[in-house]
Amino acid sequence: MQLIETLDFTDIGTFITSFVLLFLIVFFRYIFISGAYHWVFLVIYRKRLRERILSEINPNGIQIKRELLLSAYSAVIFSLMGMLLLILRQKGYTQIYADINEFPLWYIPVSILLYLILHDTYYYWLHRWMHRSKVIRRFHMEHHKSVDTTVFTSFSFHPVESFLQALIVPVLLLIIPMSVIAIMITLALMTISAIINHAGVEIYPSKKNYGLFRKYIIGATHHDYHHRNSKKHFGLYFTFWDRIMKTEL
Repeated sequence: MQLIETLDFTDIGTFITSFVLLFLIVFFRYIFISGAYHWVFLVIYRKRLRERILSEINPNGIQIKRELLLSAYSAVIFSLMGMLLLILRQKGYTQIYADINEFPLWYIPVSILLYLILHDTYYYWLHRWMHRSKVIRRFHMEHHKSVDTTVFTSFSFHPVESFLQALIVPVLLLIIPMSVIAIMITLALMTISAIINHAGVEIYPSKKNYGLFRKYIIGATHHDYHHRNSKKHFGLYFTFWDRIMKTEL
């Protein structure tokens, strides 16, 4: 963190070098986590989880290549937005703080939850708009070409959609005070949640005592249905907007 504080991201050389490094981190972290998730839940434990696999169709190589290419484009957009965030922080516009003691420790989980709720709200209405707008819908349909989704579907967006999705990140960090640790946890949760929702296998508990968890937290079953019936289920992390707006089955 101290090294980052010394860099001037408005310098073109520093910007380009930092952008390339950030892209490599974002893209290959995504590939590693996605690949590991697929290996664990759809290879090692496939037989044990066979009743939780949502489709018997194995996506072909053409779909995987398309998803990886779109994911690379998304990583470019996400990295550019990350660079914008670094510049905004350097200029003193964000609410990001490095000293963990600047706020009470209990505020870290509160800030993460607040961020996720606001992000979920933005995404729900953006998502509904992308399905209704004749102009934007054609970009969103690149993502929906994957009906039988894979772990690599989670980042496979048209660049226009990637930009619209990523735009909320710096906006929220202009408003919500968040520690660097809280941001790292939140980014990890965002990536893992996207992979879980698109992997095509339901890993969330199904027993009655976990009913409330499955009722209010979006998992693979919820999002798989959206890829098969795009008129329902627009949430990202939680189901409350779908319930309020009656787009939840």
